[in-house]
Amino acid sequence: MRSCHNHQLSSTIETNQPTTFLPEDVVLKILSRLPPKSLLRFRSVCKSWLSLIGTPNYVSKNLLNHSILTTAAAPHHLLLVKRTTASIPRTDTCSFLSYQTLSSASQTPQNIPIRSTRGLSIVGSCNGLLCLFDYFAGGDIFVWNPATSELKALPGASRADTVSFGFDHKRNEFKVMRIRYVMDREPPVLSLNRVADVYSLRSGGSWRNLTVDGEVPDSNTPNSRCRWAYAYGVCFWWTSRRAEDEKIIAFDVSEEVFRTTPLPDASVLGRRSYVRALTVLNESVAMLVVRNESKWEGKSFDLWVLLEFGVKESWTQLLRIEAFPGLEWPLGFWKNGELFMENHEGQLVYYDPFTNTVTKVEVGDNDIDRVKESLQVLAYTPTSHSIHGGRDYAFIVDNNNNNW
Repeated sequence: MRSCHNHQLSSTIETNQPTTFLPEDVVLKILSRLPPKSLLRFRSVCKSWLSLIGTPNYVSKNLLNHSILTTAAAPHHLLLVKRTTASIPRTDTCSFLSYQTLSSASQTPQNIPIRSTRGLSIVGSCNGLLCLFDYFAGGDIFVWNPATSELKALPGASRADTVSFGFDHKRNEFKVMRIRYVMDREPPVLSLNRVADVYSLRSGGSWRNLTVDGEVPDSNTPNSRCRWAYAYGVCFWWTSRRAEDEKIIAFDVSEEVFRTTPLPDASVLGRRSYVRALTVLNESVAMLVVRNESKWEGKSFDLWVLLEFGVKESWTQLLRIEAFPGLEWPLGFWKNGELFMENHEGQLVYYDPFTNTVTKVEVGDNDIDRVKESLQVLAYTPTSHSIHGGRDYAFIVDNNNNNW
């Protein structure tokens, strides 16, 4: 810290003002409370701050990596969702896991009350409520409270293509947003237009149409795991209509507006054939690029984090997980940067990048009766409040991300 302090001292001598020296431990405490994008900016203050803050490389013990990885507001539980039968109609169950220990918080899994013929999607987990979307059953949308078993079917089923769910902290209400196709029958050419609607759980009533200036996200069908994420009142999607035009689209639940940010250049990110999995790492949007190395070597994963939305240059590659046999699909992050994944047997495991080890999570239910490629891990904090409207949600803190 000497270079910074010497500059301060010379300035105070010239101006005859009292010195404002701060001990290094005080500076460290102040910097440790800052978000990643502020730390990146303050690295240019002086050499000692650059050394103290460090560089974003995931595994080094420095302020920047700690700010990116450490979860500020942890949920009470994690919700493990899986499909337990391949028969029709299909059954999805959820198990409650302690966020701190990953031990089972319930003796038996709880069945999700909607059975779907081709697969149900959970398109949002927010403040104890889940949003369920049955894409193949005419676009039915439900909101479910696992703690009270309350289920609300939203009115006006429509062939929705994309659905999201979040909390409007300004108006203290939950909202569901859907995107659907509408036929434009105006001559001379028939065409399909994408329309966005919003439904408020608190006021109820009907869907309200939004005026959209700009792009809206693509489908989140049951086959599009990890193409969406949610954090702090904003829904995110990865979309790619053309090979050269990959981007993240965000929907602000309070402002009801869409925004976009580009991905890193393909020359840096890798071929478009590599799968992109979107999630949230602490308060930042994160993306894992899944590479199929070979049948024998398994898959490798590149972790990118977006430190400032709308700024392409703020994408930072934090980590590469080299080909690790048996790992199939990323599911989200745990409290200190461990990565939940589904292995080739359909089991929940987590990868620790600091020790380069994989640990199976013992859920406690029948591990044989499961369908591969169906796992989801969601943040979950139970609530006893009704989902049928008319209740005050002002006390709720919107600190649940969908993926961890």
